[in-house]
Amino acid sequence: MRAGEQEPSIVTDIATLLAGYKLVPFIGAGVSRRHLGLAGAELAQAFASEIGEPPETPLATVSDLYAERRGADAFIAFLRERLLVEALDEQKASGHRLLLSLGPGIVYTTNQDNIFELTAEKFGRRYRKVVTIDDLSAAIPGEPLLIKFHGDLDVPESLVFGDQSYRSRMAVTDHPLDIRLRADLLGKRLLFIGYSLRDENIVKLLNAVRKAFGGELPQSYLLAFDANPELADTANAFGIKLVVPRDLYPDAADSAAAFERCLVAICNATRKLQAEAGLQNLVADAPINPRMLTDYEFDALEASIASGSFASALNAFRGTLDATVVPEYLHERVARAFGNLVELARPHEEQEMRSLNGALFNLYLPTGHAAQATATLLAHYNQQPPRQGFDPFAKVICPAMPDETMPVAAAIAVMILRDRGEAITSSFRDLARFWFRGWEKLPDNLRDTTKQMIEVAWPGSLASESPVNRPLYTPSGLGGGFHAIRDQLMAQFPKQLLRPGD
Repeated sequence: MRAGEQEPSIVTDIATLLAGYKLVPFIGAGVSRRHLGLAGAELAQAFASEIGEPPETPLATVSDLYAERRGADAFIAFLRERLLVEALDEQKASGHRLLLSLGPGIVYTTNQDNIFELTAEKFGRRYRKVVTIDDLSAAIPGEPLLIKFHGDLDVPESLVFGDQSYRSRMAVTDHPLDIRLRADLLGKRLLFIGYSLRDENIVKLLNAVRKAFGGELPQSYLLAFDANPELADTANAFGIKLVVPRDLYPDAADSAAAFERCLVAICNATRKLQAEAGLQNLVADAPINPRMLTDYEFDALEASIASGSFASALNAFRGTLDATVVPEYLHERVARAFGNLVELARPHEEQEMRSLNGALFNLYLPTGHAAQATATLLAHYNQQPPRQGFDPFAKVICPAMPDETMPVAAAIAVMILRDRGEAITSSFRDLARFWFRGWEKLPDNLRDTTKQMIEVAWPGSLASESPVNRPLYTPSGLGGGFHAIRDQLMAQFPKQLLRPGD
């Protein structure tokens, strides 16, 4: 989406409903396809190959044949091997990350894999998996729920997979999950995400949901992974509005890229509407639900930084990364991107340098990469003109770093200047006296390296003025660094008991 362009109206419609908590996500195989490397068609072929059936045999049929010939235990083992992953590959779970960034209180799925659960655990989101009536009974009011509508491999008897299990499920009057679905959708609609006609379950699912509502499906949307005229006919037959990302974004590289781009657009529009409706109290103890970075967004950000305009690059950086969870595989690239942004700023322009402080303050990275990003900014101050009196840049705050690691970032800044052969200026040294404060309290290995960099910054006759020989001390009672001051302030706020689900 180029600057100034409007998102498709259907994206705005969906975002408006999501922002008002009027849309319940129902996710299908397309969301997990990239991580698993397969969907229904490939799974059917694998079943068929094992038992000598034609590869075009429908999944619902061939899975029943496999269970009959090999037994229930072998059937479950077959599915476990292909649907359960031991370790999350964040790069392949972008759809799940985007859904989590919306913070939905309830998510329904027909998927029997464990990728949503692993993604939620990775990013600290507490979702209770609901498969049976006992799970529903154990749920705490307000607790986020992942409702596995077609069962879970940990509860084999709950699986709805082949024709036989589907007929058994449809024969149950008032199944507990049907009752829960009706309750969750009072005054709301469904958003089916990641289904296509190649998923044999789609018609069965829609019939099951329609049955739960006494034969009339609530107004709903279907965000298809890919589509064809038959899927459009199916959607029309059930009164569902079909959304095909490839039609909305024809310039996307493929269906997967268009699907992710559409999810990004929906998530961004939803968060914007939620922010306009009312800002969250930033000093409250309640957890903030940050957005999550995707490859598509970061590629666009890198292109913006490469364009050479500081103002547009800064806006893109903050719009993309402020208070955003960065997947582990992008940590290093994000730290480098911040360094590239820093290089675009003019050191003599105070407003540009201040704006970099704001970007750093809202950058969510682990300590090591946060120190790397901070160091690039500290090194850039080397080119700042001399100042008279107090310099506001003596206090650079990166909440992603513990207070005591600032001397390490300062040492890395000296390394950067040394490695590129840039003479260290008095402007840098005047500021670094504050940044190196507390260096002597670092662990031995870090303390020794930091001391060496102090000696590089204050060589020869300047050594007598260095933080080693003339350290700055914080008078007692002034509270220390950012985290110490924040903790002191938070301790003064009135407390209350948590509500269930908080």
